[in-house]
Amino acid sequence: MMSLVETIRAYLGWCPMKGSMRVDRAVQQLEVAAAPGGRDGPLRTEPGWWNRYHNQLLITAATFSAVAAATFILVEDTLGYPAVWTGLAIGAGGALGFLLGYRKQYARIAAGEFIRANMSRRLRIARDLSWPVALILLAVCMAYFVRSGMFGQILGFMLALSVIGWISYAVTILWERRHRTTLIAEKGSMYTLDTAMRGGEESVWR
Repeated sequence: MMSLVETIRAYLGWCPMKGSMRVDRAVQQLEVAAAPGGRDGPLRTEPGWWNRYHNQLLITAATFSAVAAATFILVEDTLGYPAVWTGLAIGAGGALGFLLGYRKQYARIAAGEFIRANMSRRLRIARDLSWPVALILLAVCMAYFVRSGMFGQILGFMLALSVIGWISYAVTILWERRHRTTLIAEKGSMYTLDTAMRGGEESVWR
């Protein structure tokens, strides 16, 4: 009797593993669809707090602001307002440059151009060297200013970087909310992670 039933079910296309196979296929499709930034491969774990690009901008801007405040408090008696206004003017100019180009840059990130596997060798090398070179140049400039007693220039420089950092942070947050996505920067790659796909649980502080 059982063999007859199984034969009929086989002819009708029924398989005892059909249900589980359908579930597995659905899970695989979901994983591929959920891969951020157009990446292929299985769904990855949630990025850490630091990997969210706006958090990196937040810490950077806060650090520059703290250094500027410390410099002003320590040497305010010997400083005039020109250094402050010069720093603010330079920062405003840098922020304006960021505002003019961020849409195109973030659109390229969302399109997957800055995923490490998709980068050209030249772009990969440039990105690998960008942060070390920037930190070295910052350290050299700070050492020169301190050695020369140019504390006004230190204050102006830190104010400029602080203005650029805070505006970049605010604009990035607005862009992420508008596009319901989060910029992720990790392991030399930048890509977007869909906020709606994770139930809208994204927060600017997470």
